[in-house]
Amino acid sequence: MPHVGFQFTHRTNRLCPSSMSSKQMLASEFWHSDYIKDVRDKMKNNLRVPDCKKCYAQEEAHQHSMRMTYDMIWKDYPGSELPTAMDLDLSNFCNLKCIMCSADRSSQWAGSVSSVSQEQLDSLCSISGNIKQLTIQGGEPSIMPEFVYYFEHLEKIGIIGDVEVECISNLTNVNNRFYELLSKFKNARILASIDAYGSVNDYIRHPSHFDKVEENLIKLGERDNINVALINSTQVLSMYNYDQFLLWLKKISGMHDRLGKKLFVNINRVNYPNTLNISNAPLALKKKFLKDLELYHGFDLGEQFNTEIAAIKKHLLSEEQSDFLMGKNTDENKLIEFVTKIDQDRNIKVTNYIPSFYDYF
Repeated sequence: MPHVGFQFTHRTNRLCPSSMSSKQMLASEFWHSDYIKDVRDKMKNNLRVPDCKKCYAQEEAHQHSMRMTYDMIWKDYPGSELPTAMDLDLSNFCNLKCIMCSADRSSQWAGSVSSVSQEQLDSLCSISGNIKQLTIQGGEPSIMPEFVYYFEHLEKIGIIGDVEVECISNLTNVNNRFYELLSKFKNARILASIDAYGSVNDYIRHPSHFDKVEENLIKLGERDNINVALINSTQVLSMYNYDQFLLWLKKISGMHDRLGKKLFVNINRVNYPNTLNISNAPLALKKKFLKDLELYHGFDLGEQFNTEIAAIKKHLLSEEQSDFLMGKNTDENKLIEFVTKIDQDRNIKVTNYIPSFYDYF
C-alpha cells in the first residue's frame, strides 16, 4: 500500500490501518515524507519495515494479514507521483452508540466530534488528482460533511466517474447528498455493518432500527452501480438469535440472486472488549449457537464467511474449549456487569431488546 497510497485519518496518517505507528502531518507532507520513501525502499529491497510487524507475525502464524489483503486489492494500481489509492477516516461523527465501539470511532461515545481540519482536507484534495480506489470509513461516513466536500472536489476536477469506492456504513440513512454523490463513482461497494437480526441488532447498534436498515439494504441492492456486502461483528450478543439471522441472510441472499448480484458476508470476531468474545459466552448459549450454525446450508455467503464459520465451530469444539462443553462456565458476572453498565450509559434495558438475555446464565 505505501507505493500507491496510505491511510489518512482525523487522528493521524499511517501506512495502513495495521501500521504500528503514525505521523502528525498534512496529507501532502506525509506522501512526500522521508519516512514513507524509506518504507518503499525497504520493501523494494525485501527488508522488514518495523511498523509492519503485526502483519509479519500473522503471516508467520499462517494467518491472513492486512498486508496480504492490500496486496490483492492494490495490485492493479501502480505507484505514481500522486496516490492512486487511499483509506480515508475523516471523523468520528456517528449517529450510533454501538456496544463494542469507542470514542475514536463514535462521537456518541466521545461526547464530541473529532474531524480533520479544513487545512488537512484541502491538503488531501491537493494530492487526489490521480485517485482510482478509495476506502471510506468512520464514524458513519454518510453523515459527514467532510466526505461530501471531498466527493464534490473529485466531481469538480472531473475524475469521480473513474474512481471505485468501498464504504463501511451502518445503513441507517441512504437518502442524502452523500449517497447522491456515491452514485456518480465508477462503482461503489457498500460494506453494511449488521451484527444480528431484529431487536438484537438494535441493541448492539443502538439506536438503529432494523426494519429501516433492511429497507435501505434492499434499496441499495437495486441500484446498478452499487454492490452491497455485509460485515458481521460476531460476539456474545450476536449469538442469541443467530438462527433468525441466518434465515434472514438466506432471504436477502435470494433477493440479490434475483437481481443478478452476489451477497457476500464477512465475519469479524469481536475481541475487544474481551467480555464480548464468543469464548466468554455462557455454556448454554454456546451450545445453542452451535446448533444454530447447522441452519447454514443450501446457500453460499462467500469464502470468508464459510472459512470463519468453520473456524468458529472448530474453536468452540476444540480441546481448549472442551471444559465449557463438559459443564464449566466462564465468569458470567463479568458479562452481566458489562451489560448493566452499558445499559446505564445508553439509558436502555437489555431485556427490552433481548428478552432471553438472562435465560442462558
